[in-house]
Amino acid sequence: MNHRRNHSVNPIITLVIVLPIATTVVAGCNASGPARGPQLSAASDPPNDTPDKTPTSADQTRPSPTKRWHFDFGLRNSYPKLDSTEQQLDRRLDLPLWIDVAPVFDEPYTPIDRKSDSMLTSWFAGVGRQENQHFLWSYYVGGGADKDINHQRFLFQTLEVDFKYAYAYTGFMGEYYPWEVPPRPSAVSFENVMRASRPFLFAGLESGYLSGEGEGDYKVLGLTFYHDEQKVRDWLFSIAVGLGWAFPLNDHWSINLVGDYRFQFYRPDEYNGWDIIAGIRYRF
Repeated sequence: MNHRRNHSVNPIITLVIVLPIATTVVAGCNASGPARGPQLSAASDPPNDTPDKTPTSADQTRPSPTKRWHFDFGLRNSYPKLDSTEQQLDRRLDLPLWIDVAPVFDEPYTPIDRKSDSMLTSWFAGVGRQENQHFLWSYYVGGGADKDINHQRFLFQTLEVDFKYAYAYTGFMGEYYPWEVPPRPSAVSFENVMRASRPFLFAGLESGYLSGEGEGDYKVLGLTFYHDEQKVRDWLFSIAVGLGWAFPLNDHWSINLVGDYRFQFYRPDEYNGWDIIAGIRYRF
């Protein structure tokens, strides 16, 4: 009987679809609030001598004040090269799979498969401040951990191949808005949010620590015929550059989407790669 880990759909899709849902919810909350200001009856209304003014696109947004602190929370999906890891896994799995002459075992699910299926996911949180109408910065910490367990058995044969890995990181990032930081929409709707959204340039410096372990055993009648294990412990330092888009929901909440490429100083052929970041920002 084969026991393989179930793998969920990429969680970044969930945050991407939050934007239209969030705007609908916020708009509904605003619409349900009590009416403000005195109400005049039709009989007491004074004659209107001023011409009607139709709101323009400029009336739909308000300028975003500066020197405001914010809190960020989100997820990052990474797609590093992992060239060396892939070569080592292929070489080390050759022998146990060659012994399985039937063949009765599935090829073990590895971190390479996880990277290809759903990318490597981590979570982050950070704080920062907007300095002017074009620039803001953030300091953040984050990390992620996972494992791939492959326990397979057929009659008197057993194949076990397990992987565990974790990554913790911290860094600074800056966002530059060529067309200024997004103004907050005065009336929350999907159309106004899209009109107020702005692109930005993204850059960051990051340091991190990676821990990975792999272990494999092939047993017949409980006797180990093959055993292999490997551990990886790496300190990493990187520079990331990319593009993003900010979607303000109201005066406090916004959603940021970023795509960047990360350049590693240590083992770039192994750890260089792309990131897709989806975050929620609360401005105080």
